[in-house]
Amino acid sequence: MTAKDAISPQNTLLTSSPEDKKADAARKKPVSASSPLTMALERMASGEESVTVIDDVTETPIGIIDRESMIKAVAGLFPQLDESAELTITCPPSQYSASAIAHAVEDADAHLLNLNVTAGTEPNSLTTVLLRVNHSRGESVARSLARYGYETVEIATPAGMPASDMIERARAFMRYLEV
Repeated sequence: MTAKDAISPQNTLLTSSPEDKKADAARKKPVSASSPLTMALERMASGEESVTVIDDVTETPIGIIDRESMIKAVAGLFPQLDESAELTITCPPSQYSASAIAHAVEDADAHLLNLNVTAGTEPNSLTTVLLRVNHSRGESVARSLARYGYETVEIATPAGMPASDMIERARAFMRYLEV
């Protein structure tokens, strides 16, 4: 996702004159339209209210990213699912392998939705990875990850399944056992 994808629909910048646009862009340290969204996100996390986005070729401002449009863009990266779990795992930096983590998740009959390294890229510290999988039972994914040498330090699941769903699953399991 690029900076251009998060431009605010209420774009007051576009109504300014070309001279005002250039002055505004210079004052706010703009990002180019093709910059990774994380560049603008980092600047906004450090206190900037908005970030100006400029065209890659002409270097003229094409819009702004405000807090609301940034939240909407980032929320699109984490769509909510009824059956999902988030796991925080750790490992030595030399053992980190995104493909091995993906294989471990797939071995638990789940799909890897998000994988973010959140800490520990230095040589003498543990690498911490946040995973989101489309499986309601994070414990089975954690067991699979343990077989691959990853330690699960936290599991978070949605608030809970409605009782009717749980009862229906229990009945289905009982029918399975009777066969």
